[in-house]
Amino acid sequence: MNPVRVLMTAGEASADKHAALLIRALKDRLGQAEFYGLGGPEMVKEGFEARYPMTALSVMGFSAVLPKLLRILCISWGLKRLMRTYRPDIFIPVDLPDFNMHLAAYARRRDITVLYYIAPQAWAWRRGRARRLARITDGLGVIFPFEEDFFKRYGVNARYVGHPALEHAPLVEDVVWPPKRIAMLPGSRWDEITRMLPVMLEAKRQIAPRHKDLRWFLPVAPGLDAERIRAMVDPDIILTEGLPRADLAMVKSGTACFEMALKGVPEVICYTTSAFNYRLAKAFITIDHIGMPNIAAGKTVAPELIQETFTGNNLAFLMLRYINDKTLYQETRAAFLALRATLGGKKASHEVAQWAKSLL
Repeated sequence: MNPVRVLMTAGEASADKHAALLIRALKDRLGQAEFYGLGGPEMVKEGFEARYPMTALSVMGFSAVLPKLLRILCISWGLKRLMRTYRPDIFIPVDLPDFNMHLAAYARRRDITVLYYIAPQAWAWRRGRARRLARITDGLGVIFPFEEDFFKRYGVNARYVGHPALEHAPLVEDVVWPPKRIAMLPGSRWDEITRMLPVMLEAKRQIAPRHKDLRWFLPVAPGLDAERIRAMVDPDIILTEGLPRADLAMVKSGTACFEMALKGVPEVICYTTSAFNYRLAKAFITIDHIGMPNIAAGKTVAPELIQETFTGNNLAFLMLRYINDKTLYQETRAAFLALRATLGGKKASHEVAQWAKSLL
Protein backbone atom coordinates (compact mmCIF):
# COMPACT_ATOMS: atom_id res chain seq x y z
CA MET A 1 0.00 0.00 0.00
CA ASN A 2 1.40 3.38 -0.99
CA PRO A 3 1.87 5.98 1.76
CA VAL A 4 -0.61 8.84 1.97
CA ARG A 5 0.89 12.00 0.51
CA VAL A 6 0.14 15.14 2.52
CA LEU A 7 1.15 18.54 1.15
CA MET A 8 1.26 21.24 3.84
CA THR A 9 2.13 24.94 3.83
CA ALA A 10 2.87 26.96 6.97
CA GLY A 11 4.63 30.31 6.76
CA GLU A 12 5.43 31.59 10.25
CA ALA A 13 6.39 30.42 13.74
CA SER A 14 2.95 29.87 15.29
CA ALA A 15 1.66 28.03 12.21
CA ASP A 16 4.80 25.87 12.32
CA LYS A 17 3.95 24.81 15.90
CA HIS A 18 0.31 24.11 15.06
CA ALA A 19 1.22 22.17 11.91
CA ALA A 20 3.79 20.09 13.81
CA LEU A 21 1.11 18.95 16.26
CA LEU A 22 -1.16 18.15 13.33
CA ILE A 23 1.53 16.03 11.65
CA ARG A 24 1.94 14.06 14.87
CA ALA A 25 -1.83 13.46 15.05
CA LEU A 26 -2.01 12.52 11.35
CA LYS A 27 0.74 9.94 11.72
CA ASP A 28 -1.30 8.24 14.45
CA ARG A 29 -4.36 8.05 12.20
CA LEU A 30 -3.01 7.54 8.68
CA GLY A 31 -0.25 5.03 9.29
CA GLN A 32 2.25 5.34 6.44
CA ALA A 33 2.29 8.94 5.27
CA GLU A 34 4.63 11.42 3.63
CA PHE A 35 4.56 15.10 4.62
CA TYR A 36 6.18 17.73 2.43
CA GLY A 37 5.85 21.33 1.24
CA LEU A 38 6.52 24.68 2.94
CA GLY A 39 7.25 24.64 6.66
CA GLY A 40 9.52 25.27 9.60
CA PRO A 41 11.77 23.53 12.13
CA GLU A 42 9.00 22.22 14.39
CA MET A 43 7.39 20.46 11.43
CA VAL A 44 10.75 19.05 10.36
CA LYS A 45 11.17 17.49 13.83
CA GLU A 46 7.97 15.53 13.14
CA GLY A 47 9.31 14.13 9.85
CA PHE A 48 8.18 16.89 7.47
CA GLU A 49 10.23 17.37 4.30
CA ALA A 50 10.58 21.15 3.98
CA ARG A 51 11.04 21.61 0.25
CA TYR A 52 10.80 25.32 1.01
CA PRO A 53 11.69 26.91 4.39
CA MET A 54 9.08 29.12 5.97
CA THR A 55 11.70 31.84 6.63
CA ALA A 56 11.48 32.76 2.94
CA LEU A 57 8.00 34.18 3.62
CA SER A 58 8.87 36.18 6.76
CA VAL A 59 7.20 39.45 5.81
CA MET A 60 4.82 41.76 7.65
CA GLY A 61 2.30 44.06 5.98
CA PHE A 62 1.48 44.94 2.41
CA SER A 63 4.54 47.00 1.47
CA ALA A 64 6.95 44.47 2.99
CA VAL A 65 5.82 41.90 0.43
CA LEU A 66 6.91 43.90 -2.61
CA PRO A 67 10.72 43.47 -2.31
CA LYS A 68 10.29 39.71 -1.84
CA LEU A 69 7.59 39.25 -4.45
CA LEU A 70 9.76 37.34 -6.91
CA ARG A 71 10.90 34.90 -4.22
CA ILE A 72 7.30 34.40 -3.05
CA LEU A 73 6.16 33.75 -6.62
CA CYS A 74 8.98 31.23 -7.13
CA ILE A 75 7.91 29.33 -4.01
CA SER A 76 4.29 29.38 -5.17
CA TRP A 77 5.29 28.05 -8.60
CA GLY A 78 7.42 25.36 -6.95
CA LEU A 79 4.55 24.20 -4.76
CA LYS A 80 2.27 24.02 -7.79
CA ARG A 81 4.90 21.91 -9.50
CA LEU A 82 4.88 19.59 -6.48
CA MET A 83 1.12 19.22 -6.88
CA ARG A 84 1.63 18.16 -10.49
CA THR A 85 4.63 15.86 -10.07
CA TYR A 86 4.07 14.42 -6.56
CA ARG A 87 0.31 14.57 -6.63
CA PRO A 88 -0.77 14.76 -2.97
CA ASP A 89 -3.78 12.91 -1.63
CA ILE A 90 -4.67 15.97 0.42
CA PHE A 91 -3.49 19.56 0.70
CA ILE A 92 -3.60 21.15 4.18
CA PRO A 93 -2.74 24.86 4.09
CA VAL A 94 -2.27 26.40 7.54
CA ASP A 95 -3.22 30.08 8.02
CA LEU A 96 -1.26 32.48 5.69
CA PRO A 97 -4.43 33.40 3.75
CA ASP A 98 -3.29 35.36 0.69
CA PHE A 99 -0.58 32.85 -0.17
CA ASN A 100 -2.50 29.71 0.78
CA MET A 101 -5.85 30.60 -0.78
CA HIS A 102 -4.15 30.98 -4.16
CA LEU A 103 -2.61 27.51 -3.77
CA ALA A 104 -5.89 26.05 -2.54
CA ALA A 105 -7.65 27.27 -5.67
CA TYR A 106 -4.96 25.67 -7.84
CA ALA A 107 -5.22 22.37 -5.92
CA ARG A 108 -8.99 22.33 -6.27
CA ARG A 109 -8.71 22.82 -10.05
CA ARG A 110 -6.54 19.71 -10.10
CA ASP A 111 -9.11 17.74 -8.04
CA ILE A 112 -6.87 17.60 -4.95
CA THR A 113 -8.74 17.49 -1.63
CA VAL A 114 -8.23 20.73 0.32
CA LEU A 115 -8.66 20.93 4.10
CA TYR A 116 -7.81 24.48 5.17
CA TYR A 117 -6.69 24.82 8.81
CA ILE A 118 -7.00 28.19 10.63
CA ALA A 119 -9.33 30.42 8.69
CA PRO A 120 -8.57 33.86 7.29
CA GLN A 121 -10.14 36.56 9.46
CA ALA A 122 -12.76 37.35 6.82
CA TRP A 123 -15.16 38.45 9.57
CA ALA A 124 -12.81 41.39 10.23
CA TRP A 125 -12.08 42.45 6.66
CA ARG A 126 -12.37 41.29 3.03
CA ARG A 127 -15.50 39.19 3.54
CA GLY A 128 -15.36 38.12 -0.08
CA ARG A 129 -12.74 35.59 0.97
CA ALA A 130 -15.47 33.62 2.73
CA ARG A 131 -17.36 33.08 -0.54
CA ARG A 132 -14.13 32.09 -2.25
CA LEU A 133 -13.33 29.55 0.46
CA ALA A 134 -16.66 27.87 -0.25
CA ARG A 135 -15.45 27.27 -3.82
CA ILE A 136 -11.85 26.23 -3.19
CA THR A 137 -12.00 24.03 -0.06
CA ASP A 138 -13.51 20.71 0.94
CA GLY A 139 -13.35 21.72 4.60
CA LEU A 140 -12.32 24.68 6.74
CA GLY A 141 -11.13 24.06 10.30
CA VAL A 142 -11.88 27.21 12.30
CA ILE A 143 -10.38 27.97 15.71
CA PHE A 144 -13.02 30.20 17.31
CA PRO A 145 -16.60 29.06 17.96
CA PHE A 146 -18.17 32.16 16.36
CA GLU A 147 -16.28 31.53 13.10
CA GLU A 148 -18.21 28.35 12.31
CA ASP A 149 -21.57 30.12 11.89
CA PHE A 150 -19.96 33.05 10.06
CA PHE A 151 -18.37 30.90 7.36
CA LYS A 152 -21.35 28.56 7.06
CA ARG A 153 -23.48 31.56 6.10
CA TYR A 154 -21.29 31.87 3.00
CA GLY A 155 -21.61 28.19 2.09
CA VAL A 156 -18.28 27.02 3.54
CA ASN A 157 -18.03 23.52 5.01
CA ALA A 158 -16.67 24.99 8.26
CA ARG A 159 -16.21 23.23 11.56
CA TYR A 160 -14.99 24.49 14.93
CA VAL A 161 -12.04 22.24 15.75
CA GLY A 162 -10.81 23.93 18.94
CA HIS A 163 -8.02 26.45 19.35
CA PRO A 164 -4.54 25.01 18.72
CA ALA A 165 -2.93 27.26 21.33
CA LEU A 166 -4.74 25.26 24.03
CA GLU A 167 -2.44 22.34 23.19
CA HIS A 168 0.76 24.22 24.03
CA ALA A 169 -0.40 27.13 26.18
CA PRO A 170 -1.10 25.56 29.58
CA LEU A 171 -2.57 27.79 32.24
CA VAL A 172 0.15 29.47 34.32
CA GLU A 173 -0.92 28.55 37.83
CA ASP A 174 1.82 30.39 39.72
CA VAL A 175 1.20 33.95 38.53
CA VAL A 176 1.78 36.44 41.32
CA TRP A 177 0.89 40.02 42.11
CA PRO A 178 2.75 42.26 42.16
CA PRO A 179 4.32 40.78 39.02
CA LYS A 180 7.90 39.56 39.20
CA ARG A 181 8.39 38.07 35.70
CA ILE A 182 7.81 40.32 32.68
CA ALA A 183 7.64 38.93 29.13
CA MET A 184 8.56 41.10 26.15
CA LEU A 185 7.06 39.66 22.94
CA PRO A 186 7.81 41.86 19.91
CA GLY A 187 7.05 39.21 17.28
CA SER A 188 8.70 36.35 15.43
CA ARG A 189 9.89 38.14 12.27
CA TRP A 190 12.79 40.56 11.90
CA ASP A 191 10.66 43.36 10.48
CA GLU A 192 8.30 43.04 13.47
CA ILE A 193 11.18 43.01 15.95
CA THR A 194 12.88 46.09 14.47
CA ARG A 195 9.61 48.03 14.77
CA MET A 196 8.37 46.74 18.11
CA LEU A 197 11.39 45.96 20.26
CA PRO A 198 12.89 49.49 20.54
CA VAL A 199 9.62 50.85 21.96
CA MET A 200 9.34 47.92 24.38
CA LEU A 201 12.92 48.55 25.50
CA GLU A 202 12.10 52.21 26.09
CA ALA A 203 9.19 51.21 28.34
CA LYS A 204 11.30 48.63 30.14
CA ARG A 205 13.97 51.24 30.89
CA GLN A 206 11.35 53.48 32.49
CA ILE A 207 9.90 50.68 34.63
CA ALA A 208 13.06 48.85 35.74
CA PRO A 209 14.55 51.61 37.95
CA ARG A 210 11.27 51.84 39.91
CA HIS A 211 10.94 48.06 40.39
CA LYS A 212 14.42 46.60 40.68
CA ASP A 213 13.17 43.10 41.58
CA LEU A 214 11.59 42.50 38.17
CA ARG A 215 13.01 39.85 35.82
CA TRP A 216 12.70 40.42 32.07
CA PHE A 217 12.29 37.68 29.45
CA LEU A 218 12.41 37.82 25.65
CA PRO A 219 11.71 34.69 23.54
CA VAL A 220 13.66 34.13 20.31
CA ALA A 221 11.58 32.48 17.59
CA PRO A 222 13.06 29.56 15.60
CA GLY A 223 15.16 30.75 12.69
CA LEU A 224 16.13 34.07 14.29
CA ASP A 225 19.71 34.96 15.23
CA ALA A 226 19.81 35.02 19.03
CA GLU A 227 23.19 36.79 19.06
CA ARG A 228 21.83 39.57 16.89
CA ILE A 229 18.93 40.03 19.30
CA ARG A 230 21.28 39.89 22.30
CA ALA A 231 23.22 42.80 20.82
CA MET A 232 20.00 44.85 20.63
CA VAL A 233 18.82 44.46 24.24
CA ASP A 234 19.90 45.22 27.81
CA PRO A 235 22.18 42.73 29.59
CA ASP A 236 19.56 41.91 32.24
CA ILE A 237 17.04 40.62 29.68
CA ILE A 238 16.93 36.82 29.61
CA LEU A 239 16.52 35.25 26.15
CA THR A 240 14.35 32.11 25.97
CA GLU A 241 13.47 29.60 23.25
CA GLY A 242 9.72 29.41 23.86
CA LEU A 243 7.10 31.57 25.54
CA PRO A 244 8.42 32.25 29.06
CA ARG A 245 6.50 31.74 32.29
CA ALA A 246 5.47 35.26 33.18
CA ASP A 247 3.20 37.29 35.44
CA LEU A 248 2.76 40.20 33.00
CA ALA A 249 3.53 40.77 29.32
CA MET A 250 3.92 43.42 26.65
CA VAL A 251 2.92 41.66 23.43
CA LYS A 252 2.64 42.36 19.73
CA SER A 253 -0.91 41.76 18.50
CA GLY A 254 -1.10 38.30 16.94
CA THR A 255 -0.88 34.69 18.00
CA ALA A 256 1.35 35.35 21.01
CA CYS A 257 -1.05 37.81 22.63
CA PHE A 258 -3.81 35.21 22.46
CA GLU A 259 -1.55 32.47 23.81
CA MET A 260 -0.56 34.63 26.77
CA ALA A 261 -4.24 35.36 27.41
CA LEU A 262 -5.00 31.63 27.42
CA LYS A 263 -2.20 31.19 29.94
CA GLY A 264 -4.02 33.70 32.14
CA VAL A 265 -1.26 36.31 31.98
CA PRO A 266 -2.40 39.99 31.97
CA GLU A 267 -0.87 41.93 29.09
CA VAL A 268 -0.69 45.13 27.09
CA ILE A 269 -1.31 44.47 23.37
CA CYS A 270 0.80 46.51 20.95
CA TYR A 271 0.96 47.01 17.22
CA THR A 272 2.67 49.30 14.74
CA THR A 273 3.40 49.14 11.03
CA SER A 274 4.27 51.56 8.24
CA ALA A 275 1.94 54.51 7.65
CA PHE A 276 1.00 53.06 4.25
CA ASN A 277 0.11 49.64 5.67
CA TYR A 278 -1.87 51.22 8.50
CA ARG A 279 -3.94 53.47 6.22
CA LEU A 280 -4.67 50.57 3.90
CA ALA A 281 -5.74 48.28 6.75
CA LYS A 282 -7.94 50.99 8.30
CA ALA A 283 -9.79 51.29 5.01
CA PHE A 284 -10.87 47.64 5.19
CA ILE A 285 -11.04 46.56 8.83
CA THR A 286 -14.56 46.69 10.27
CA ILE A 287 -13.97 45.69 13.91
CA ASP A 288 -13.17 47.79 16.97
CA HIS A 289 -10.21 45.85 18.35
CA ILE A 290 -6.95 44.48 17.00
CA GLY A 291 -6.03 42.04 19.79
CA MET A 292 -7.60 38.60 19.50
CA PRO A 293 -8.40 38.33 23.25
CA ASN A 294 -10.53 41.48 22.95
CA ILE A 295 -12.11 40.38 19.66
CA ALA A 296 -13.03 36.97 21.06
CA ALA A 297 -14.36 38.47 24.30
CA GLY A 298 -16.33 41.15 22.44
CA LYS A 299 -14.99 43.88 24.71
CA THR A 300 -11.76 45.48 25.89
CA VAL A 301 -10.17 43.02 28.28
CA ALA A 302 -6.53 44.02 27.72
CA PRO A 303 -5.44 47.56 26.72
CA GLU A 304 -4.27 48.12 23.15
CA LEU A 305 -1.62 50.53 21.89
CA ILE A 306 -1.86 50.91 18.13
CA GLN A 307 0.32 52.90 15.75
CA GLU A 308 0.90 56.45 17.07
CA THR A 309 -0.31 55.51 20.58
CA PHE A 310 2.37 52.80 20.79
CA THR A 311 5.08 54.77 22.58
CA GLY A 312 7.47 53.94 25.37
CA ASN A 313 5.71 56.35 27.72
CA ASN A 314 2.25 54.92 27.07
CA LEU A 315 3.45 51.33 27.34
CA ALA A 316 5.28 52.02 30.60
CA PHE A 317 2.18 53.73 32.02
CA LEU A 318 -0.12 50.78 31.24
CA MET A 319 2.37 48.18 32.48
CA LEU A 320 2.80 50.13 35.73
CA ARG A 321 -0.98 50.15 36.20
CA TYR A 322 -0.92 46.35 36.30
CA ILE A 323 2.10 46.38 38.60
CA ASN A 324 0.48 48.82 41.05
CA ASP A 325 -3.24 47.93 40.84
CA LYS A 326 -4.08 44.47 42.22
CA THR A 327 -7.78 44.74 41.39
CA LEU A 328 -7.11 45.56 37.72
CA TYR A 329 -4.62 42.73 37.51
CA GLN A 330 -7.01 40.17 38.99
CA GLU A 331 -9.95 41.33 36.85
CA THR A 332 -7.92 40.90 33.65
CA ARG A 333 -6.73 37.45 34.68
CA ALA A 334 -10.29 36.40 35.53
CA ALA A 335 -11.51 37.61 32.12
CA PHE A 336 -8.78 35.57 30.41
CA LEU A 337 -9.74 32.45 32.36
CA ALA A 338 -13.38 32.94 31.33
CA LEU A 339 -12.28 33.31 27.70
CA ARG A 340 -10.30 30.09 27.92
CA ALA A 341 -13.37 28.28 29.24
CA THR A 342 -15.48 29.37 26.25
CA LEU A 343 -13.12 27.53 23.86
CA GLY A 344 -14.04 24.15 25.28
CA GLY A 345 -11.90 21.04 25.57
CA LYS A 346 -11.31 20.07 21.94
CA LYS A 347 -7.79 19.26 20.73
CA ALA A 348 -7.52 21.00 17.39
CA SER A 349 -4.79 18.79 15.94
CA HIS A 350 -6.79 15.64 16.73
CA GLU A 351 -10.00 17.07 15.29
CA VAL A 352 -8.33 18.15 12.05
CA ALA A 353 -6.43 14.86 11.71
CA GLN A 354 -9.65 12.85 12.09
CA TRP A 355 -11.38 15.10 9.54
CA ALA A 356 -8.51 14.62 7.10
CA LYS A 357 -8.78 10.86 7.50
CA SER A 358 -12.50 10.93 6.78
CA LEU A 359 -11.95 13.06 3.65
CA LEU A 360 -9.35 10.60 2.42
